Amino acid sequence: MALTYRYREQPGKKGARTKTPSIPVLFMGGSPTRFQVVALVDSGADCSVLPRGLAEILNVDLSGPQQDSFGFGGKIICIQSKVSLLLSQGHEKVHLEIPILVSPDDNCPPILGRAGFFDVFRVTFDSKNHHLTLKKNGNGPSY
Repeated sequence: MALTYRYREQPGKKGARTKTPSIPVLFMGGSPTRFQVVALVDSGADCSVLPRGLAEILNVDLSGPQQDSFGFGGKIICIQSKVSLLLSQGHEKVHLEIPILVSPDDNCPPILGRAGFFDVFRVTFDSKNHHLTLKKNGNGPSY
């Protein structure tokens, strides 16, 4: 069983458009609130990231420890937490609970990084054909 997604066009710098391995994700926090967004699947990110505004909408626990996070924008202080999410395609559904960092920067996109996400799937980026495939590996949850 595999989930396959087409890369999505996203706004780039100076009005340009670029195709990225971004997928629709239903995030579920500490309340009955659910929010579907498009998240970037990023093999270069150690951890998944949510902007603080989205984390607040989802009522994510923001009382966790803080940690420094480093990226292209330099160093920022993030809050460690966790979030539940649902990936679905056709009749296939995958529920996960993953660790996240909550960024104070509301302009950062939701990012699905390696910890907790890449552990569950064998992730294949097919940049030539603009496809991303997520295939369950032996360490993942049951479907």
